Amino acid sequence: MTKHDKDGKIVNGQAKDIKVSDDHLTYTATLRDDIKWSDGKAVTAGDFVYAWQRGVDPKTASEYANIFDPIKNATKIRNGEKKADGTAYAPSELGIVAKDDKTLEITLEAPCAYIMELFTFPTYMPVRKDIIDAKGDQWTQDPTTYVSNGCYMLKDWSHKESMTYVKNPNYYDKDSVTNDTLKFMLIEDDAAQLAAYQNNEIQFAYQFPVDEIAAWKDKPDYHTINQLGTYLVCYNTQKAPFNDPRVRKALSLAIDRNYLVEKVTKGGETPADAMVSTGVTDQDASKQFHDVGGGYYSVKPEDYEKNVAEAKKLLAEAGFPDGKGFPAFEYIFNTSSKHQSVAEALQNMWKTELGINATLSSQEWAVFVDTRNKGNFSVARHGWLADYNDPISYLTLWVTGDANNSGKYSNKDYDALIKKALSTDDNSVRMPAMHDAEKILMDDMGIAPLFFYTHPYLMNTNLKNFYESPLGFDFFMYTTVE
Repeated sequence: MTKHDKDGKIVNGQAKDIKVSDDHLTYTATLRDDIKWSDGKAVTAGDFVYAWQRGVDPKTASEYANIFDPIKNATKIRNGEKKADGTAYAPSELGIVAKDDKTLEITLEAPCAYIMELFTFPTYMPVRKDIIDAKGDQWTQDPTTYVSNGCYMLKDWSHKESMTYVKNPNYYDKDSVTNDTLKFMLIEDDAAQLAAYQNNEIQFAYQFPVDEIAAWKDKPDYHTINQLGTYLVCYNTQKAPFNDPRVRKALSLAIDRNYLVEKVTKGGETPADAMVSTGVTDQDASKQFHDVGGGYYSVKPEDYEKNVAEAKKLLAEAGFPDGKGFPAFEYIFNTSSKHQSVAEALQNMWKTELGINATLSSQEWAVFVDTRNKGNFSVARHGWLADYNDPISYLTLWVTGDANNSGKYSNKDYDALIKKALSTDDNSVRMPAMHDAEKILMDDMGIAPLFFYTHPYLMNTNLKNFYESPLGFDFFMYTTVE
């Protein structure tokens, strides 16, 4: 219904008007009259209702089902909760109703400070019931059934090779779209992507080997953006010895984060001393949540020796003096030159400073995600780009039972604080609760943040008007080629 403009501000998109009730619990959205699907059919309020109900339905098993939690009954539906009569809450009981083809009424569980941000998120976008009924989950695999309502439509998909998009002639703002065709080359290998860029086969390289950053940094092709995201280590907190907070903290303190960003990743990242990254606003919008909360351990280069001394002390208290008796464990990560380099650095730091042995396991993305989600690991690479500019996007991950809580971290006081933050849109209540929750998480060292993300990329100097959101979305619709 809404979208981000070039300045990152939320503006109306498919909706021409959104009204809010005095109690901030009901949102009435009026859709534009000229919105259509790529096959020419009108986009209706019912398409939004179907998409949201499908998103929370446990049968869909969406990894992003919890992003609907601010909507009335969403949590009850996706968790299969029962009503007093013993029947489960049905997707049809979600707090969204089509009053007519152009009017949506949305009811929330509680006032939500970031609901307009959620309305921009892909999971909140409409989908077509008739297409999915006919094709099931395969509807996105074929250009003839991949019906969309955005500015581009899929023309060709050569699997593992390329995807070609063409301007959607039915898009309401098609005259502002500057390119008729966009072709994305599907190149997994970083070195191959750089070679394609150097050979002028592509004009935009989303990623390239970290060892090449220094060679490109001073060239006009090189760009970087600070993202709202955190790269971290995830412990399996239900598996010994990582069920001991002292062990988790020892491994974290032994990590030289400055070495990582200066010698390994080299993309201008910032050493992380908290879960919520820099750039996220606090109660006073002129201040950052990170700056108000502060760091939970020192990342100053001069304090690294003190951190290592504390790590050794904690490891001894946990029963592993100088690493003796500490079981060898596996650190898993998804295939990437960057992740490989980080993994090797961590392996060396843990061995050199603590005397413990980690083996490394690089896995293809689908295998890696499945392994991590099932908890079949000891320590794993993790990372998170915020879905919207609010600390809660980082902190709900570690609530007991959350789908993204791969390490199965659990703390009832943490859960209670997050529940409190979710119960109101009053930032004078929400922000202190989230600061307190982050402190618990970091005191427990349920995870070990390493650095706050940046995104280095290469772009041909003849491309103009491309922009990227700190949330990780890339916008090519207004790009021009000179």
